[in-house]
Amino acid sequence: MTDTASEFGLLSTKNGVELQSFPIPVPAPNEVLIKNVAVASNPKDWKYPILVADYAAVEGNDVAGYVESVGEGVTEFKKGDRVAAFSKMATKENKYGAYQEYTVAPSGTTFPLGPNTSFEDASTLPAAVMTAAIGLFVSLGLPQPQESGFAPVRDDYAIIINGAATSVGAFAVQLAKRAGFYVIGVAGSTSYARSMGVDELVNYKEENDLESALVKAAKSRKVSYAYDCVSENGSISLLSRVLSKTSANGKGKVTYILPLADEESKKIPNGIEPVWTWVGTAYGEYNEFATKYYRLLGGWLDEGSFKPNKVRIIPGGLAGVGGALKELQEGKVHGEKLVYRIAETLLIKERVGK
Repeated sequence: MTDTASEFGLLSTKNGVELQSFPIPVPAPNEVLIKNVAVASNPKDWKYPILVADYAAVEGNDVAGYVESVGEGVTEFKKGDRVAAFSKMATKENKYGAYQEYTVAPSGTTFPLGPNTSFEDASTLPAAVMTAAIGLFVSLGLPQPQESGFAPVRDDYAIIINGAATSVGAFAVQLAKRAGFYVIGVAGSTSYARSMGVDELVNYKEENDLESALVKAAKSRKVSYAYDCVSENGSISLLSRVLSKTSANGKGKVTYILPLADEESKKIPNGIEPVWTWVGTAYGEYNEFATKYYRLLGGWLDEGSFKPNKVRIIPGGLAGVGGALKELQEGKVHGEKLVYRIAETLLIKERVGK
């Protein structure tokens, strides 16, 4: 394969998305080229083009499909293998974007799919599930789950997960339960959060004083950890205050996924350590961790002991991305993942080629 062959994809800018033709990329050493079957959206996909100056690139980072070719040094995968992958973020290199026919991903953040796993389900995992795993077991330093089965719940293991019905939150709940934690979840989509395994649920829509409600939900348990999968409107400092009241000695950790503003950082109580979780470390300093967990997660998914996000297929394939990203931007997506089937874009491809 050469980079003179063409594919179709979406170029994202601050003005929206536009279908264009691009050269099919060639994977570099330790990279995999994937022929996409299903790709999924994340909130960052609408944020980057708006927030980053002069942004123009193929967005998206969650893909599932067939291995087309591999770069030098890749021995785990071969052409035709069924895989899902988390591609590199924020590079402005089009080859890593998901909204196109072919995507390049690091081999370490590519993982095999079993026969029971659909491409649509698999595409919901890559970015969100690794954000959850790194947040729990690296940022917070929680005891890791065993490779098979569930650890028994311990009275001294408890965690608050804010945004338990988000993609990251739903996966964080499941991983925390596998590690033996009692999970206090905060969500508005209560039935979905409960289906993920939350033990005690606080519906933020029904609480005038969320901080007090969370302290009450802790009951007699000592809660020293929180994962803020929302990280907006003062939620990081709110969770920190809860931990200062519920931990054994006023000490604890809260991890978050969006940058902590200087003003809010001043509101973090003494003894509570805020730690930022950045999923881009999956192909950087925590690559070994990510490689291990992606393979574990792929196995758990196929055996049915780990649930993917609820899938909502967007009609028209990539033609539906623009409208779907607007839904995400307007906060209209809850308890589900927006997924696109590349094959449904084929008619558009034919029109572009004329």
